[in-house]
Amino acid sequence: MRRIVNRLLGVVLALALVAGAAVVIVEVVGVLVGARPVLVDWPAALDWARRTRWDAGVVRTAGAAILLVGLALTVFELWPSRAGRLPVDSDEPGLEAAVTRRGVQQEVRAAVAEVDGASPRHVSVRPGRIRVRIASRIAGQEPQGLRDAVLASVGSHLDRLHLRRRPSLAVSVERRS
Repeated sequence: MRRIVNRLLGVVLALALVAGAAVVIVEVVGVLVGARPVLVDWPAALDWARRTRWDAGVVRTAGAAILLVGLALTVFELWPSRAGRLPVDSDEPGLEAAVTRRGVQQEVRAAVAEVDGASPRHVSVRPGRIRVRIASRIAGQEPQGLRDAVLASVGSHLDRLHLRRRPSLAVSVERRS
């Protein structure tokens, strides 16, 4: 999500800078050829800026708005993002390795699919917790037995990944009617 917002803000800022540069170029060319202001009435804006004091309400309001936007962007950028990768143990000293959350999610789905009568409905992977919601494909199947089989299957798959810190595992069973 953060990557999308950063790219969107980058595009908006780039377009604003290009538009501002285009206006300046047009106005400079207009002054050089002796034309009046072409796109922006900058002499009126300059006169207004010369007449307006720094402690005027409009200047304070604009400054406060810019401050709030800047503060919000700073907090947004400094807020820690969710971990996208889970570190794994490595046999090589000094080698850092990790597996993506999506990779762990696919591995958990595969482990659930190996269990007879279980169908993965939803898998959520966080650095400290994995939640699995499964559906029973067999009518009358005991949920506790299915849950235990899924826990064992997912546990063996997670052991093969060699995660540095194994997340807790929560499995819930939905009955199909």
